[in-house]
Amino acid sequence: MLKLKLHYHLIFCVLFSWSMQAQQIYPTLIRTSLEDEIIILSLDRSVYFPGDTVRLTLQRNDSATAIIVTPILIIEGTTLKSISNNIYCALIPQTCAPGPYRVRLGVLDVQGRRFVYETDCIVIVEEYQVIEQISNYVHIEPQAGGEDIQSAVTLDRNQIRNLRVIFQRDSIRLGKGPQFVTIRTTVQLRDGATVQSFERRVLTFRSDNDPNRDRAMLIQYRTAYGAYAAIRAEEFTQVRIHLDSLPDWAIIKINIEPDYTIKIGGYDRSNSYTRYFRIRGPKIEVGFSLGIPKVFFDTQAKDTIEYGNTSAMIRFYHVDYVTGERFPVNFGLGTFGVNSPVDVNVGRGGFALSLFLDVAQLTRILGIDFIKKITAGLEMVQFFPIKKKARLLIDAQVSISL
Repeated sequence: MLKLKLHYHLIFCVLFSWSMQAQQIYPTLIRTSLEDEIIILSLDRSVYFPGDTVRLTLQRNDSATAIIVTPILIIEGTTLKSISNNIYCALIPQTCAPGPYRVRLGVLDVQGRRFVYETDCIVIVEEYQVIEQISNYVHIEPQAGGEDIQSAVTLDRNQIRNLRVIFQRDSIRLGKGPQFVTIRTTVQLRDGATVQSFERRVLTFRSDNDPNRDRAMLIQYRTAYGAYAAIRAEEFTQVRIHLDSLPDWAIIKINIEPDYTIKIGGYDRSNSYTRYFRIRGPKIEVGFSLGIPKVFFDTQAKDTIEYGNTSAMIRFYHVDYVTGERFPVNFGLGTFGVNSPVDVNVGRGGFALSLFLDVAQLTRILGIDFIKKITAGLEMVQFFPIKKKARLLIDAQVSISL
């Protein structure tokens, strides 16, 4: 009798597998005090998404038995309902967290006793990964920053260290799923040279105000994506911008965009969020310049001097405390009219006090940018030559600022 029953079960399983090849099939043996039975559960697909309908078929090898078997899907707020003979359906809630959810069997035997059996039938729920528009849910605090370098917001060092990217999770639309984000931070000097560059990969998702779900998502993504293993739960909401040394008047660029290494799809350059900040520095800066002057006017023209073609000056610049731009007029102290910065001879070079109008800097303020370290303009010089009369000079000069 036992051998015949085993053969029957094998034949049944083979026939059933032929008829249900497209489905996921999970056989389960249940045992009651009077009889044993194999129950076969099958799902209509391998993966489901929030909002999908699970269609589960329950197949029994003994339709005449009095045992009542009911499938139970372990998803909060979800009940499998019978829509026809041994076919059950359930709607997966939109707020369902991704992960595996087991189907159990509730059994009521002929004596009225209830049993619950674990099965190998698993409903796999995944989240849609549709890229949301970054500007819909991302902003920067405590200052929003400028949209370009010219409008960069100037902050002191303590304010810069408090910068953080805020994710307004409630603004992520339903059905968008997790948002994988890359935050790139670069620090540039005023001459355009990049001195620091940082990159962080983080993720966020629409909040349903459930910290338990947040933690479950954190564990899931740490496991699934190695690039996100260092993410902390609080970074679902905000990410601090960590910087090393902060050069005076440097420009900080924060660029936020989807992480296209995770999302399979086309690169959309318009879907990004970029803001600029400037690190506040001193109001007075000191620099050194090497110039090539051309004298146009000399108040002591009769007392001739053979001017050299080099000027070497220590210069003092006034810096605007909001924009960080140097004032186009600066004061200098150094050598003038020499063949080299240290070649001061009788009848040729000497020392000078300089008031210089930097036309190149003036054009930068107006938005026309030349090479950063090149200055050019007009200069008024109080010149003190060696063993010659002091005089006032007006010249044009091109120089390199160091």
